[in-house]
Formats: sequence, C-alpha cells, structure tokens
Amino acid sequence: MKTAISFFTILLLVTEFSCKKIADVTKFNLPYHTEATIEAGVATLLPFDIRTPEVTTATDADYKGYKTQRRLVQSVKLNSLRLTVLRPDGRSFDFLKKIEVYISADEHEEILLAHKDNIADTAGSQLDLEPTEEELKKYLTSDQFNLRLKVTTDKVVNQDVDVKVSANFRIDANVLGL
Repeated sequence: MKTAISFFTILLLVTEFSCKKIADVTKFNLPYHTEATIEAGVATLLPFDIRTPEVTTATDADYKGYKTQRRLVQSVKLNSLRLTVLRPDGRSFDFLKKIEVYISADEHEEILLAHKDNIADTAGSQLDLEPTEEELKKYLTSDQFNLRLKVTTDKVVNQDVDVKVSANFRIDANVLGL
C-alpha cells in the first residue's frame, strides 16, 4: 500500500512538473523594431500623428525556429514597448507631454497598444510605455501591421527627432501539436 501511494505521488509530481515545462515551451517572446520621425516645428499642446513604415510579421519560417506555426498561435500580448532617441545625439524626450501608440492591420481596426502620460521634463533618451492588456493575435498573425504614434508635445521641437520603436510581444502557441 505504501509503495502504491509513493508511486502515485511521484507520478503526480512528474506529471505536474512536465505540464509546467510544456506550458513554458509553448510561450516565447518575439521582438519587433521600427523607426519614426517626430518632425521639427510642430505646435505644442496639440496632438499629432506619426506613422511608422509597415512592419512585416514573423513568417512560418520564423515560427519554425520555435517549433510551431503562425496558425497555431493561441494568444499574443504586448510585454513592453520602448522608444529610444536615435538622432540627434544627446536629445531626450523632455519635449513630450503624452504619447499613445496604436496598432492596426489591413483587415483589423486600430486599437491602443501602449501609452505614457504626464512625461516629466527629466525624461531621458529612452521611454518605456505602459502596455495595454489587449489581445493582439489577429494583428501579429496578419502579414503586416502598422503603428501610429499620437504625440503631444509641451515644447517646440526645433529639429527632427528620429525614434526607434521596440516592441516585445509574448506569444503563446501550440508547439509540436501540444
């Protein structure tokens, strides 16, 4: 009897550990990067839009590296979104008051992806935005998606500011048919 209880206890622990390991394998991070330019001379305290070039999503060949396919994606959430000043050197985000980043795809409506309000004058050259909890599967399984930055400044920008947009998405997909 003691042997049977010990066997079932061990079997239960191994099964639980294996299921957690499999669940971890089915989740991975997928980074995307693009650039945008905040043009000089824009008015302050009025929101304006900046569009990035279309971002091509991961192909089935990319997903193959994670032992899955695009059609097996179950869920996509934004982990993080960071803006970094590329040019001019030494420029910070001190001119921003508020920023919102939206995502869209040809066949899907635009939704808020991340935002940052009340940006301090002490902001540096990197700015981490607050991600929303939106489900993004339909955008990341499309062939491409678009980002739109809605920017409000509280200072006049006297020269173009080139910005790198770095998004990190958490993908949950079936792996090897699991």
